[in-house]
Amino acid sequence: MVYEIMKSKFRIFLESLIISVLILIIGFSLGLFVEAYRTNKIVDYYKDYEIQALDLKLQNYYFQIMDKSSCEEAIEQNFIFADDIYTQGLVLEKYEEANQISDDLFREKKRYVLLKTELWLNSLLLKDKCSEPFDTIVYFYSGDPKNSALVAQQKVLSNVLRTVKENKGNKVILLPIAGDLKLKAVDLQRRVYDVTTLPTVMINEKVILEGFHTVEEIESYLKK
Repeated sequence: MVYEIMKSKFRIFLESLIISVLILIIGFSLGLFVEAYRTNKIVDYYKDYEIQALDLKLQNYYFQIMDKSSCEEAIEQNFIFADDIYTQGLVLEKYEEANQISDDLFREKKRYVLLKTELWLNSLLLKDKCSEPFDTIVYFYSGDPKNSALVAQQKVLSNVLRTVKENKGNKVILLPIAGDLKLKAVDLQRRVYDVTTLPTVMINEKVILEGFHTVEEIESYLKK
């Protein structure tokens, strides 16, 4: 009788153990699948911009040779491109927050930052050729912050700049650019405009605002 009871208890224990192990394996496998899916999604997003990078380069050549009669159409296309990149950047930001960035993803992120830098240079060319038709806001931030205080500050500032962009629409091109990824093109621009602190907001390549600033402060430096 005692033997049967012990045997029954052992069987229940063994069945429970097997079920627990199976649940653990399934949960672990599902977690790996979800992380792999998110990672691949980010890589796909970044790779899509390789074609757009070539498109931007060709646009740059066109902007150099066009005359002022083409300004309106060129500016419209530049804004479409800028808004698309900015919107996709918000999606990528959410994916990044849910992942630990791997070396592969970090390389893709560098490509994306270079794309935005090229868009900025195109915008400068248009502003010069077309008599300053819009504002540019370049947001230099830390792409690999080491402390939670900086992360929190940058999130708040990003929300402020998003509000400015929503308020101004197609009067402003907003370009968030990671300033500490050791990219020569970005480092050169930081030296040219004497940007030494992250985060920093630069308005129309003239006004340098370090640290946090309100929507009202930033908008006060824009064209009315």
